[in-house]
Amino acid sequence: MMGNYFGLVIALVIITLWILTVVTYQINDLTKLNYLVILLLILWQTFLNTGLFIIAHDAMHDLIFPSNHQVNDSIGQISLILYAFLAYENLKEKHLLHHRFSGTNLDPDFHNQDNYTFLSWYIEFMTKYLSLKHLLRLSVLVLSIVYYCKVTWLHLLLFWALPLILSSLQLFFFGTFLPHRHGSKGKNDISSIQSLHLPFFWSLITCYHFSYHQEHHQYPFVPWWQLPFVDSYIKSKN
Repeated sequence: MMGNYFGLVIALVIITLWILTVVTYQINDLTKLNYLVILLLILWQTFLNTGLFIIAHDAMHDLIFPSNHQVNDSIGQISLILYAFLAYENLKEKHLLHHRFSGTNLDPDFHNQDNYTFLSWYIEFMTKYLSLKHLLRLSVLVLSIVYYCKVTWLHLLLFWALPLILSSLQLFFFGTFLPHRHGSKGKNDISSIQSLHLPFFWSLITCYHFSYHQEHHQYPFVPWWQLPFVDSYIKSKN
């Protein structure tokens, strides 16, 4: 029974930590701290932001709360709203296409160039997920928060905008660029997806164990926190 709720518990812990951290940042003047502490707080917020996206990702695979799809999808939607006011169903549709047609013209995450660079692929990747309409909605939301919550622009830059940008780079670098950069366009071949197999701590810190990326594509029904143990996990299920 605990296995049915464990993913939900982990998701709620990450969401709660994100909310508590944002509230703490808001009620304290953190700009008076020394630069090292500010840097650590920015990195911590980046890590939690990435966690929100990973929660939504697992929800797209029905892994947060498999026994109740409505709860599962609601957690995913809440996570993406907190992350950057993103639409869950839109991202879910594209992500499932990524799994079904990985490395082909139908893969929305794969680059469309013969000679690509990290930056060009990142820009192309982001333009597929951030429409002008979404950016306008996000801008209105941010301006409303600044006005009604009396948030300073420096505070917003350091503890919201910068962690969000860093999180998007982290997710793209470890979740798309590194594992898929050697893929052959037009060929859906899981064997071309690379895993980094980092030590457990660094695998968690870098991108919630998505350095085990080939394993994720092979076994998309395994939640992020079990990816380092995917071999023993699969054997235990057989």
